[in-house]
Amino acid sequence: DADAPALRLSRSYDLACADYDTLLLSVSAPPGSRVRLRAQTDAGERVVTGEPFAHQKREVRLPLDGARRLTELEITILADARRTPGATCGWLNWLGLQHAAELQRHLRQFERFTETWEDYLKPVDFAPTFEPAYGLHLTGAELAEARERLAAAGGPPASPLWELAEDARRLVPERMMSEYVNFWNDTRFCRERDVGKHLLTHGANAAQAAVLFRDPALGRLAARYAICLAHCTRWDPSFMSWLTGCKWEHRAFVPSLVMYDCALILDLCGEWFTDYGRQVILRRLAEEGQGTNNYNVWWWEYLFWCNQTAWFMPGRMYAYLVLERTMPMKLGGYPPPAKSRVAPYTDLALAELQDNLAKILLPDGGYTEGPMYFTFTARQALLTFYYYARARGLSARELCPAALRATAQMAEVLVSTADEYQMILICDAQYIPQEGPAFLAWLMPDSHWVTIFHKSVRRTGQPMTLLAQNLLREVPAEGPPLRPLVVMPTIGQLASHRRLGGEWVKLFLMGNQAGASHTHEDKGSFVLECAGDTFARDFGSCDYSNPLADLLKHCQRHNMLVPLAAGARPRPANPIMADITPRAEGDATRLHAAMDLAAGWEGWYRRWTRTWDSPSASELTITDDWELERGDGVMFCWTTALPVTLDAARRQAVIEGRRARAIL
Repeated sequence: DADAPALRLSRSYDLACADYDTLLLSVSAPPGSRVRLRAQTDAGERVVTGEPFAHQKREVRLPLDGARRLTELEITILADARRTPGATCGWLNWLGLQHAAELQRHLRQFERFTETWEDYLKPVDFAPTFEPAYGLHLTGAELAEARERLAAAGGPPASPLWELAEDARRLVPERMMSEYVNFWNDTRFCRERDVGKHLLTHGANAAQAAVLFRDPALGRLAARYAICLAHCTRWDPSFMSWLTGCKWEHRAFVPSLVMYDCALILDLCGEWFTDYGRQVILRRLAEEGQGTNNYNVWWWEYLFWCNQTAWFMPGRMYAYLVLERTMPMKLGGYPPPAKSRVAPYTDLALAELQDNLAKILLPDGGYTEGPMYFTFTARQALLTFYYYARARGLSARELCPAALRATAQMAEVLVSTADEYQMILICDAQYIPQEGPAFLAWLMPDSHWVTIFHKSVRRTGQPMTLLAQNLLREVPAEGPPLRPLVVMPTIGQLASHRRLGGEWVKLFLMGNQAGASHTHEDKGSFVLECAGDTFARDFGSCDYSNPLADLLKHCQRHNMLVPLAAGARPRPANPIMADITPRAEGDATRLHAAMDLAAGWEGWYRRWTRTWDSPSASELTITDDWELERGDGVMFCWTTALPVTLDAARRQAVIEGRRARAIL
């Protein structure tokens, strides 16, 4: 039960450390474990053992106490079974040296700024018009209509933006400025001292609320968030991307998010900036924002084969369109060009988005990275088309590729009949961002994206953003009826919808498209919903900063048949480089489906076929036919969050829902 070494790493050095007083280890250790640092120095041994870890990365500090040379370092992970039960994981980030006094002097550069922002922002008593500067996100007429709808609904407190704006008010953006910008609440790469500095998103929320509610304090607060972002040294979550001689970088995730916030705030609350303050932000957009994006696109071809080109695009497009309206600078004596010199880069960015979508959207309407990544990717793509079309006087719908419309079938396969969810959260899914289904419902008003969007709005009471509210005007009140059987052969997924006593029974089956990414070890898994509850569930994923995100990928955490072997965790390849496609027939009464699942399990299964037989919605028989190449037996895994009662005498498990029960 006492702390025992679970992992020990050691290395000899001959490292000068006289200019520093502390050795730092950045590590995410398994929850409940402790980390011991032991160093041999010219002044003797130095040892420290940290407190038990929780679900977050930390920096373990070892005082050097006057040592001038480091000769050996040992890192030990200490585990106590009472605090660290079962399988778990973690990772090592970096080792570094620190001088406390020099650090404090360095950090004081960010303490000199106050909310006044003289020379950058208009004074507090400035009287704004609350009219958009560029009309890209919303026009003045659209804002006026949104205000009328809000007044009819009960005024500002009836809008979800009210609480989001209150969240922005509770924070002081000037106290969250740093050398870097956090990637939302992701703590994988940021320094421990920067945890909780959430500069992103709050300014954009405040800007939307400011113009909707006609609130000058919120408008100036939004401008403060933007100017604070412009004063952060780097638009990146970590020094690792800018360490001299290091080529590691985190792509354009954070720069794109900063670009979007700054462009939106300049659009909706641009009148709060002085010319000087506006130009500071525009320069950062052009140099660090677009510069980082272009480097990424030029260097990394894989960006076009996954979500990332689209992921980066709204910030990139919005910033280009804002830069088009402000560059070249107007200087006396020089005639302006006939067309902004930025515009060709804007058009090239749109072409790159079209290229990306052509590569990642499957012909059956599937998408390999799961519903959260798809709805966010679709949101990013459609938002980009939306802004570009507004700037060019075009139709956003006509810019959308036909392959996007094929995803109506994905919506029907993954729409959840459970009261709690909008979609079945397979793969690396944690939630469904509302603006994604909003755009998709607007694009495909005869699809179940409408169903998904309305389920989201019912949860929030009102659309969460001005844009979603604007799109809702063109979305029907409900989606189409569910078809009894929907099969997507390319992605290898299937859904059955049948009625039981007036309630929906939904069975979803998980296959595979060769090489699919952001997926889990779950080929052959299933999800079973009945009467508004999920009886067999996929738990999706969680914040990637938490080591649990890796465990949730494991086949043992899905509804699978898993080999058992002493001292090993049997698992398939991930990704699996083979197509796994369900064979199915069925109607509103019955269903029969089967999948051959041995692919990817080489070395474990010689063969494995799983069948699902359901003569009626009240009965389901799952049959596994397998032969092991390695292992002592198999384990049938069933995952649910509902209460389970075990009856050993009857060899039964009863899963209790609110309006139905399942007996196994």
